Amino acid sequence: MVFARLLEHLPPLLAEKYVLPWAGGTPRIDRLCAAIMSATTRPARQLASSQAGRPALAALCREAMHQAWRDGTGPGGSMFEDAAQRAVDGLTGEDAADCLAVLASARPVDTYLATQLLAAVARQAGGSTAGAGRQAAHRWLPFLASTVRACGSHIPARPVVPGAAVGRLVRYRPDGRTARHEGTILLVDQPLPPQVPLLLAARGVISCLVDDPYQPRVGSGRGVPTVTACHPETETGAEAADGSWLAAIDGATGEVALLAR
Repeated sequence: MVFARLLEHLPPLLAEKYVLPWAGGTPRIDRLCAAIMSATTRPARQLASSQAGRPALAALCREAMHQAWRDGTGPGGSMFEDAAQRAVDGLTGEDAADCLAVLASARPVDTYLATQLLAAVARQAGGSTAGAGRQAAHRWLPFLASTVRACGSHIPARPVVPGAAVGRLVRYRPDGRTARHEGTILLVDQPLPPQVPLLLAARGVISCLVDDPYQPRVGSGRGVPTVTACHPETETGAEAADGSWLAAIDGATGEVALLAR
């Protein structure tokens, strides 16, 4: 669950390189990450100027790995660091449970160092390569989905359009801003033709209203996983779709799972 939250708050390409290999043993690292990322809202120009005198990200990561894995200065530390890196790679494979156990055995990293490192990752996030970032995010989707299903709360829904999807739960807003809905699970009252561009940007759709069998299923020909007759607010409360929850849906079975970010 901790790793799923880190991957949702950080660009996956940076998370898997600079954070996941050491973070498994550090208490409340996901909450610390969420606080730092939400506070990083200054314009890019200010962020760039604030980097003067800050330790380099790679150096901070080396120190975090040293604290998490090395037992003194002997060669055994490097062996454990290499094992941690391999475990991160294995999280997206069949041995994910064993890899999680390896990463969870890391020693806690000093909170001040963790804060510095996460802040450095946040500053670099804007300069990540978009294409590589999208590939990394796609690679981690099955891991995120399985985590949400295993650790989240399940609520009833009806299947509409087959397919599985996972992402932040965000309510549809009729302002035409596609970027707001990109990569999300979009919560709508009922899918309608004018919403098609936003449905295509989303990974999946949750409709609150009962599906009308006589109404054409918007998005059904476009492979957008969809469920209906679903009310996430029964689990999340009034702020059901403000982006603070992850949702995993299966449009073939009607399965919906929710996990707080």
